[in-house]
Amino acid sequence: MSPRRRGVLVSLLALLAAGAVVVPTAEAAGTQYVAMGSSFAAGPGIPSAQPGSPPACARSDHNYPSLVAARLGLPLTDVSCSGATTANVLDTAQAGQPPQIQAVGADTRVVTATIGGNDVNYLGSLDTYSCQNSGGTNCGTVDQGAINANFDDLRRRLENVANAVHQRAPQAKMIFVEYFTIVPPGGACNGVPLTGDQLVFERSIATRLSDFTRAAATNTGSTVVQLADASQGHDSCAAAPWVEKYTAPPGRSSYHPNEAGMAAAASLVETAFGVAGVTARS
Repeated sequence: MSPRRRGVLVSLLALLAAGAVVVPTAEAAGTQYVAMGSSFAAGPGIPSAQPGSPPACARSDHNYPSLVAARLGLPLTDVSCSGATTANVLDTAQAGQPPQIQAVGADTRVVTATIGGNDVNYLGSLDTYSCQNSGGTNCGTVDQGAINANFDDLRRRLENVANAVHQRAPQAKMIFVEYFTIVPPGGACNGVPLTGDQLVFERSIATRLSDFTRAAATNTGSTVVQLADASQGHDSCAAAPWVEKYTAPPGRSSYHPNEAGMAAAASLVETAFGVAGVTARS
């Protein structure tokens, strides 16, 4: 492994515990930040919608990209979109928008991506099980075999995302931001209608998604924000949740981040920026 790749996988939890901070500097005045990803980057249901955001993408002006860009004074191009897969990042249009990678150019200096969950039907399976167990109709079905099979190619697809960023912007820092922990470590709770077996399966999806994201980051010289670890104890059943329950309040998105979750993610991402040398405008 090259010196560039060694040590590039950063544990943000350890850095935060060590008191890592972002020091403002004039050096990054020309930095352009591109945010890519699915709903866990876009922030559906968190007030308010970004002006000009396609309704189907449901980008919030308080998602973690917006919070980080505002704190550091960085120009932001946010192309995250609810429902996005790695294909929508690389080569497939969505919601009338071109593939997200097209936002990355020679002047891009940092890119974040929360992606991969829809490739393995993470949120879709959670919603389907919860609908079924709540007596819903037209809930659909969960094909666990297909989900398991889709994991076979997930690391390569995540690596393709990072490699595409590096090809379009060789100087850019690529930062994967993991998905939040959604389901509790033990049993379910009121508002999270999942059986014990379903919880085990959903936790297995979450673990593999995190593992594959970290492996892809290592293999492409990228950084990963270990949000899955940071959000343990803040699952949908927790006393201080960072994600909504299935029975979310009106206007909110089931099993998706809330304001507290996005604020916490933004702090971790901001630390990652500092470690990568992307610091605030003075």
